[in-house]
Amino acid sequence: MAVKMLTDEETAFFCEQLAMITEAGIPLADGVEILAEEAGDRRFKEIADLLLENMKSGDITLFDAMEKSGIFPVYAVKMVKIGSVTGRIEDALNGLSDYYSKRADLKQTIRSSVSHPLILLAMMTVVVIVLVVKVIPMFRDIFSQFDDAAASAVEDSVSFAYSMGAAVMIVLAAVLAAALITALMMKFPATRRWLSKLFSNFILTRKMSEAMAMADVTSAMSMMAECGISPEQSLELAEELTDNKLVKNRIRSCGKMVLDGEYFADAVKSSELLPGIYAHSLKVAYRSGAIDPAWRKISSRFEQECDRMIYGAVSLIEPVIIAVLAVIIGSVLLTVMLPLTNIMTGIG
Repeated sequence: MAVKMLTDEETAFFCEQLAMITEAGIPLADGVEILAEEAGDRRFKEIADLLLENMKSGDITLFDAMEKSGIFPVYAVKMVKIGSVTGRIEDALNGLSDYYSKRADLKQTIRSSVSHPLILLAMMTVVVIVLVVKVIPMFRDIFSQFDDAAASAVEDSVSFAYSMGAAVMIVLAAVLAAALITALMMKFPATRRWLSKLFSNFILTRKMSEAMAMADVTSAMSMMAECGISPEQSLELAEELTDNKLVKNRIRSCGKMVLDGEYFADAVKSSELLPGIYAHSLKVAYRSGAIDPAWRKISSRFEQECDRMIYGAVSLIEPVIIAVLAVIIGSVLLTVMLPLTNIMTGIG
């Protein structure tokens, strides 16, 4: 039976356990075997057993075993690879545990921000369906029993109300169906990749995608700088961390300049991999030998910027959806009130 992909919560927990193993000085294969034996949760045991099986089949590194299992997120696998290359596997695993814990919290925040308006949307859809299917036709039947003058006075308004209500009903039902289908399709990796690509290219989310990619890349670059990895190798490894084409092209361009003999900090500025002020900081840092603090500060700044943009966008989701629904509700009420106004006028 195939093991499902790890969720963010599971990835954070498993990386935390693996970090504890490495910090205790226990060989990874032995530590994973202990995890498999002691696991009380069936799902956790499946993950540990699969990882252990891969490690004992000839893939002696944790990175190889995680990649072969096919159940770990790509970013986690690549960060473990960087941690293995740099000799900072503990830091990589602890960092991944924090990273995926934050992702899990963020997803929960987004779900909370979206779920309440969607529940309201579902309720409104039911209300509009009742109006269109039952209430408005009932008014039409009642008005048809009036004299010709009164019936004629309200017929146009009733027809307009019905047409407007039907249009709103279709739109609401389509939005609700699209939301449900998207939620179901998110369970498939191919759909997640497609949505990630859309997120990277869509004009309203392009900047956020770039900020997220740069936060990931600078975090890895900081760790590799602390380990003394050369700029050329750091850029090569960092390029594997992101699917954002813009950031990937900048990394590739910067790496080419460095290989052509250009000074690393100058290449960072020329390729626009980092803003000019950060490139200048790196130039000073490489000349003064204060490389590690400079990269840590840059990584921290990009992470803060990424968090600011994400939580800013999340805070707008609920009020925007509610505002849209308020307009729709107003339109529905208008379609009901107009014929009633005309009825009173016609009767009077």
